[in-house]
Amino acid sequence: MIKAVIISSTNGGVLSKLLEKKYFRDRVINVVSDRRCRAIEIAQDFGIPTKIFETKSGRSFSNFLLDEYRLNPPDLYISFYTKIFKGEFLIASKNRVINLHPSILPACRGLDGFGDTINSGSKFIGATIHLIDEGIDTGYPIIQSAIPFNPEKSIAENRHIIFVQQCKMLLQVLRWWEEKRIKFNENGYPIITNCSYKAGEFSPNLDFEEAIDFDTPIPNSWPNTTQTT
Repeated sequence: MIKAVIISSTNGGVLSKLLEKKYFRDRVINVVSDRRCRAIEIAQDFGIPTKIFETKSGRSFSNFLLDEYRLNPPDLYISFYTKIFKGEFLIASKNRVINLHPSILPACRGLDGFGDTINSGSKFIGATIHLIDEGIDTGYPIIQSAIPFNPEKSIAENRHIIFVQQCKMLLQVLRWWEEKRIKFNENGYPIITNCSYKAGEFSPNLDFEEAIDFDTPIPNSWPNTTQTT
């Protein structure tokens, strides 16, 4: 079974929904943060061991992660971290740190990918799971989603569509990783073996039943603004 560490400094919306799924929950060994945040509380509610290393420095936190998992590294780091990883941590964990971003990268990088997409007038909204490198949302995508922006829906409704896409994609990527279907070419570009690229909402297409079937109702707390949380 794959071992994953969640790195978070956010409210943990995606984390909260996915920890409800036994498949995902069984594969998370730690949730780690640089502060006491809602993600830590959510993990504790689900009985997931947590670690907090309080610092405002991305380099200091990266060094903590390097030392903490040097002897027993996880198969995968899943980042909901809002700062940039630095130094040897990225070298030691190359091609094993992924991030979820609420835009179709390389468009609209940065902290408000969804809001920037809406404000750009784009006719499509979507999300990306990508490898983390030294830049801001510049790593190679593993999977992306895209769907037409519907102006007849509220911003909150459109944002929730992206939230569900992110949950589906993370379940799928975790499955691909566990099945060792994600390979890397000589340039570090991820290639998923035995997958489909038919026209649809996701590329590559989803093939894990739990990801395909995932859904969750829109919460009352979604703000009707472009700013993500």
